[in-house]
Amino acid sequence: MAASILSHVVSDLCIGKPAVRVLPPSTPIAAALATLRAGADPFVFVDAAPPDAKKTAVLSVVKVSVAEILVLRLRRRLLDAIDALLANNSHSLVVPLHARARKKHHHVSAGYCVLTQQDIVRHLFGSISLFSPVAALSVSSLGLVRRDDVHAVHVDDDALDAIPLLRRSIGQGTAVAVVADDDALVGEICPGVLGSCDDVESVSAAFATLSAGDAMTYIDCYFSPPEFLLRSIRAELTGKGLHAMCDLMDAAYTTDVGALSSSSTSSDEECLPLAPARRARKMSSGSFRWRSTEDVAACHAESSLVAVMAQALAHRVGHVWVVDELSGALVGVVSCADVLAVLRDHLRPE
Repeated sequence: MAASILSHVVSDLCIGKPAVRVLPPSTPIAAALATLRAGADPFVFVDAAPPDAKKTAVLSVVKVSVAEILVLRLRRRLLDAIDALLANNSHSLVVPLHARARKKHHHVSAGYCVLTQQDIVRHLFGSISLFSPVAALSVSSLGLVRRDDVHAVHVDDDALDAIPLLRRSIGQGTAVAVVADDDALVGEICPGVLGSCDDVESVSAAFATLSAGDAMTYIDCYFSPPEFLLRSIRAELTGKGLHAMCDLMDAAYTTDVGALSSSSTSSDEECLPLAPARRARKMSSGSFRWRSTEDVAACHAESSLVAVMAQALAHRVGHVWVVDELSGALVGVVSCADVLAVLRDHLRPE
């Protein structure tokens, strides 16, 4: 039944995947930081293999980031990749592209690509009929609804309260939910979305001064933030004596501060074109992208596994929030790691 999937290898998922940049270990820290700022992804890779390892094609790559990663060969089985991710609680695999020995060269490598848990779930989703009847069962009956690992802040809480929760959510492959009264889900603050913002100074200033709800609005209008939010951020920074941070934020915009204060105030809700030079990162890994903070993937506890997988893939996230069907209150979260574990168990020999 699942013989076709059992024969799949990692290289099947690498088709069309762009290569990520790998820096030599001698790269100065300043240069690595500059690469981080100007690069396509919110991380860089460092080739940590000793010189003599090149001759044996033994590769070691370190990702300068918070989340754990693993290195896997192209010809390894897909099941080996899933087992490696689950056993090491990792969210990403680094795969050497076209790395092989040749007669004239000891080692040839065209670079590395990144495979995420979502990439593997998407690949398995293409053969979802092979996972019957498990795919039709509810996530609640499969025990996939995590109720104790939900990280959430109230819409009126300080955005800074979300920072330690963001660090934890990175390790779990989820995000920080933003809830209103009665725990109703109104949005999320996602590490991947923040990673798609190339203006670190202004985003940091927003988190230092705004509420979680206003920070969501700022991220949604990141390319041209509302003037009322910019004024609020500057006022808060000035009141706290953080003049240097205010200067850094101002430097991120091409519009003069005086022009901002005299610009149209006919609608505080309008997103004004204040930063034409601002851009979104074009992620080479495909793991991060900008999207609305209110554009969240959500389901009910009785939603089927296949429906939850479709939600995660449609939103390109590694988690799906679980809300109460009647009240809309946040009750849990389903992660891609848990979905992979269920699918992997289904493929084990009887």
